[in-house]
Amino acid sequence: MKIVHCANFSESKKGSVYYAIDRKISNGLIRNNHFVYDFSYREIAKNATIFKSKKFGIKYVNRDLIESIKNIEPDLLLLGHSELILDKTLIEIKKLFPKIKIAMWWVDWIFNLSNISSRLEILDNFFITTDPLELKQMNIEERILRKCNYMPNLCDDSIDIFKAFETKKYDYDLIFIGRYDKDREPFIKFLKETFGYLKLGLFGLNKTDIVDGSSYLKTIGSSKIGVNYSRKNDISMYSSDRIIHLMANGVLVFSPKIPKLDEIFSQDEIVYFEDNKDFEEKIGYYLSHEKERVQIAKKGWEKAHNYFNEKTVTQNLLNKIFKNDV
Repeated sequence: MKIVHCANFSESKKGSVYYAIDRKISNGLIRNNHFVYDFSYREIAKNATIFKSKKFGIKYVNRDLIESIKNIEPDLLLLGHSELILDKTLIEIKKLFPKIKIAMWWVDWIFNLSNISSRLEILDNFFITTDPLELKQMNIEERILRKCNYMPNLCDDSIDIFKAFETKKYDYDLIFIGRYDKDREPFIKFLKETFGYLKLGLFGLNKTDIVDGSSYLKTIGSSKIGVNYSRKNDISMYSSDRIIHLMANGVLVFSPKIPKLDEIFSQDEIVYFEDNKDFEEKIGYYLSHEKERVQIAKKGWEKAHNYFNEKTVTQNLLNKIFKNDV
């Protein structure tokens, strides 16, 4: 098939987030033998005016998307986080090409979804790394909810290349990578106060300790245990893609007991903790029981690469969009 993938691609960041999900999705689609045209909507919008402003470039990026669809005549327009693309643009594309499928994926938490109801009316499918039932709180009708599907955070064999469980010399016993915000402040403070005796790595808390590019994955690959801790840990099935970055690079992942996450990762693939006390006890246990730490980390790595790799996840997306006619 021919596919136009309208997503961020972060071209202005010069490869510093090359492991982001938009690249992995395009890679998976191509490796499943489809033609993929990456439409970097934010870059097109910024470069459309002398002011280099996304806001001023909205008219132009929507025009260019329609022109690209006309030129390529794809079977599928796949949207990522596409806040600059207007609903009327999608309606126009549907009028021009009635047989085209339009689908969208979303990997951020659902509270950043604005005006999703109007877009869901236009889309053929919507994929989200959260339990779709969570969308009910937005008063979305049942008929529309049937378009919504769960999509796991995915890894990529060509990007997630580390096997931390095989490492002989570690730089860190325990790492946490994430923003320092009011939701995570108490937990981060707990990490600092409790685990100063360990080789503790805290990254991304502010602009001065960001780790990205190849250094980001190398840091994970040289760590024993990584913490998956989102702003909210009570949203069914939801986690940031940090969880797959850690797991797919061979770290033993610690995570709070997020609702229904155990339906995705079992207790022999990840370590769940109840509270700070439980976390502290389990950190001590697995750092002193090397064999068990390695065993769980390896099983997590195998789950990620066998079931949530870029080819498998994107093929499942296409199967749902085209009802297995691909």
